[in-house]
Amino acid sequence: MLSFIGNQFRKPRGFWGRIIFFSMKKNNRFAYNKIVQELEIKQNDRVLEIGFGPGIGINMICKNFNCSVTGIDFSELMFREAQLRNKRHIENHKLVLNFGDYLDFKFPVESFDKIFFINVIYFWNNIEKPFIKIKDELKQNGMLYIFMAHPTDLKKLKFTKDDIFNKYTIDYVCDKLKNLGFENIDYKFDNGYYIKCNK
Repeated sequence: MLSFIGNQFRKPRGFWGRIIFFSMKKNNRFAYNKIVQELEIKQNDRVLEIGFGPGIGINMICKNFNCSVTGIDFSELMFREAQLRNKRHIENHKLVLNFGDYLDFKFPVESFDKIFFINVIYFWNNIEKPFIKIKDELKQNGMLYIFMAHPTDLKKLKFTKDDIFNKYTIDYVCDKLKNLGFENIDYKFDNGYYIKCNK
């Protein structure tokens, strides 16, 4: 059962996925508020969110900034919910939502000014692969912003005990970013780690 719940957090679906949906909608809002403020979004920026979930963050950005927003998520349930929440922004051609696995999806090289994701990193078994892909898709001097829980906090949750959740430390993540050539790596802790860096 715990493994089933862990998989639902990774890829929400069906009845239990809707319960996860409401949990994500409530618990991620604080992180989204902080990230949207610190992304330093400028007019006509192109922004990508990986794993947009119920579409809260992209909705906040579309409402408050004159920019182009793209999202990708491999949960069909989250894709549908985000479409409903952001129907007006999609119709106004301000937002494009994609259904699929980010690691398999092809975005043009150097197409985004900002890329961010919340609570996604645990589900990548090898973070070098997505980081390399992100670097390719960021414009020069573009920004990557990550939110991740402290590994100790993850370990307190029963449904994270198996190998679904990779409990990366902040030092490990920052070292990987540095080794791949990301610059100006900075992080702060506030009920989780907020990591900011540039290409």
